[in-house]
Amino acid sequence: MSFRNAVLLLAAFAIALSLSATAHAQVGAYGEFTVNRLGGLISSPEPTPNLSGARTNTVDPLGGTGGVYYDRWKIGPVKIGGDLRGSILTTKRGAYVNFNGGGARMFSALGGVRAEFHTPFAPLKPYVEGLAGLGKSDYGLLYNLQGVTNNGIVGNSTVLRNNFQYQALVGLDIKVLPIMDYRVAELGYGGLDPFGTYAHNYPIRSVSMGFVFHLPF
Repeated sequence: MSFRNAVLLLAAFAIALSLSATAHAQVGAYGEFTVNRLGGLISSPEPTPNLSGARTNTVDPLGGTGGVYYDRWKIGPVKIGGDLRGSILTTKRGAYVNFNGGGARMFSALGGVRAEFHTPFAPLKPYVEGLAGLGKSDYGLLYNLQGVTNNGIVGNSTVLRNNFQYQALVGLDIKVLPIMDYRVAELGYGGLDPFGTYAHNYPIRSVSMGFVFHLPF
């Protein structure tokens, strides 16, 4: 092997190692426990089953959120990239005061922009995000009328609506291992806006915590 070829091979190997190390630091997957508070239920224009009993204005579905982020650019102390995530949240308590009914459900698939900030104390990793996508929910209100019995108790047959969902998030991760961070808290605010006839805004507040794993590619 000529000296020139050896140098080129070593350079290619060094570049490959550099890219691998960069990607290792940029890509992460996470799992969170999430609690949402969905509001705006009393003023909802949705036609609901003809049942006696007042509505509450909020429901609090909880469950899991999982996603993947990629920090693509570094500008000074800020890393900027994207985030894709999905959530499955449920509760047995629906929006009616006198009975649980079919509970409440929220399912979402969101994507958007993420910015992580460097701090003087390296293990601390604060970040902000802006996300949007598809959300599906029954708002704790929409029960299939076939589930209503003669005594007025609602079954678990629900109707899900498609919505435009958006959220702004702020959070803090703490590095605990080279490949893992502890997500101390993630706070969010956003909303569900239905597609179609029943235009309305259902505000969303969220709290999450979990773990982040740095992927080796």
